[in-house]
Amino acid sequence: MLYNHLSINYLCFQEGYISKGNNKTRVNEEIRSSHVRLIDENGNNVGIISLKIAIDRAKEASLDLVEVAPETSPPVCKILDFNRYLYGLQKKRKESKKKSKSAHLKQIRLSPNIDKNDLKMKFKKIKEFLDEGHKVKINMMFRGRQKEHLEVGGEILNGIIKQLGETAVCQNVPKFEGYCMSAMMVPHHHQKENKNNGQ
Repeated sequence: MLYNHLSINYLCFQEGYISKGNNKTRVNEEIRSSHVRLIDENGNNVGIISLKIAIDRAKEASLDLVEVAPETSPPVCKILDFNRYLYGLQKKRKESKKKSKSAHLKQIRLSPNIDKNDLKMKFKKIKEFLDEGHKVKINMMFRGRQKEHLEVGGEILNGIIKQLGETAVCQNVPKFEGYCMSAMMVPHHHQKENKNNGQ
């Protein structure tokens, strides 16, 4: 389907694909090069052909010729539905923004003498935060003589970390600092994204 020039250009301007006076994404007759390297609608590399023939092939398929790599010589162009292509990019961008805005660091406080019911409630809350994509810092707080029995708090903390094994990864080795022993829990999917970004 050939794109509606006015509505799609407005969408492009909103999303940053087209800036005023400077087309970031050229389509069909907007493409300036006389020859292009063509990728057809099935993903096949057709090779270098004239712009006119490439546009004709796109029109025959009721699609658009989109310049996807303008920096190459000649530019790489692909036959596709430009409307669907842009809305797909817009959807991905919105989902990415939503994830980045919604992810926060949550903190949960525990004490070594916490009873079983309270511990179950705290564990449930930690898991809910992790399932929503948040990082969770679990703080085991020691007061007064509780510092004489660090192993009790450590066992509770390590027990939680073990139970969360399929949900999250502990980013640090829990250790006692000041009045607190902490563990930073990160959702598994968040950990994978960080690894991929670092590659």
